Amino acid sequence: MTRTAARIALTGLVLALPTAALAHVGAGQGSSFAAGAMHPLSGVDHVLAAFAVGVWAMLGGARRPLLLSAVYMTAMLGATVLAATSTPLPPIEPAVAATVISLGLLIAFSIRADAVLGGMLVALFAIVHGHAHGAEGGAGPSYLAGLLLTTAALLLAGIGAGRLATVTDQSAFARLAGAITAAVGGWILIV
Repeated sequence: MTRTAARIALTGLVLALPTAALAHVGAGQGSSFAAGAMHPLSGVDHVLAAFAVGVWAMLGGARRPLLLSAVYMTAMLGATVLAATSTPLPPIEPAVAATVISLGLLIAFSIRADAVLGGMLVALFAIVHGHAHGAEGGAGPSYLAGLLLTTAALLLAGIGAGRLATVTDQSAFARLAGAITAAVGGWILIV
């Protein structure tokens, strides 16, 4: 793939993102597979976080990007169930925005982390997003299956984009995308 084609593909992906940052399904308003599958796509914050974890897993020097994705999915699942079945934490939206900012900065500044530190960061990000998913959607088996499927697709898309950036030597473009991700996280924080 040429550099121009890679840029067009990545730009198209960014343009396809939802525009409403926090347009999530209301608390408990959906326990179906479809509700779970759509929930991560209902706000740019969740889309960017999962996608950016995949990109950072590839660009941040992770030897096993799928392992970081598995950590994200596991921590997110646990936090989703806990949030749906126990007392919710204080407002989580500022923390969700902070994860998007952090992930964008990790990519923008090409910050590398070993497996342990990378796994801890990814787990922390996943706990925040999992809490939001559980507080807003629930923890029924069908909902969780849809939620995990869409999240896995976003993570794999991020890994693919990171791999594409690496293979086509588009690290500068990937860093710009990271900066844009951080800026969107800042916008989410103030909205």
